[in-house]
Amino acid sequence: MITIRKANINDASFIALVIAEALGDDIMLRNATSICPTDEHRLRLLTDVARADATLYSWRHTLIAQDSHGTPVGALVASPGDDYITMRKPTFEMLSELISFDISAMDAETLPGEYYVDSIAVLPQYRKQGIATALILALVEELGKRGSRCLTLEVRACAPDNLGAKQLYQSLGFSHQGNLFIFGHHYLRMVAQ
Repeated sequence: MITIRKANINDASFIALVIAEALGDDIMLRNATSICPTDEHRLRLLTDVARADATLYSWRHTLIAQDSHGTPVGALVASPGDDYITMRKPTFEMLSELISFDISAMDAETLPGEYYVDSIAVLPQYRKQGIATALILALVEELGKRGSRCLTLEVRACAPDNLGAKQLYQSLGFSHQGNLFIFGHHYLRMVAQ
């Protein structure tokens, strides 16, 4: 049985795994300033970002899916678009060893008035069990209680492995509403209202 709960600061290392999985090596290491950052070093940096309060990947903006033993198996990181630009700068400064692109040249991933699903990932052995869907529906329910309605996310436009993700989002009411250039790649902007 899987349950969904709000993350706490002790979940930071698991959130780091989710962010690393969601962003992938081609984004996290392509422009790395270190010659060869280890996975351990990368996860340590991402854990620090997840522990921080005012970053895009903060534990404060995360829902955790856990199994019947309380072990995290997936997570969704989402934050209000109103705070996106403010949180983007310290996030990427903390990750400057891994990502060295000019963030001012990157499209904003979300806009004020929206709520942005930044990252979602489920451990490989728990995929195809409806956990990602459960995380998104839990977020929709939480936002409904707050009176928020517009939810956004991005899907890499040319990644064949993202076809399943795109189909999942469409089945949950997301529709393609424009394109963005972020992290050096083209993405489909998907919106649900």
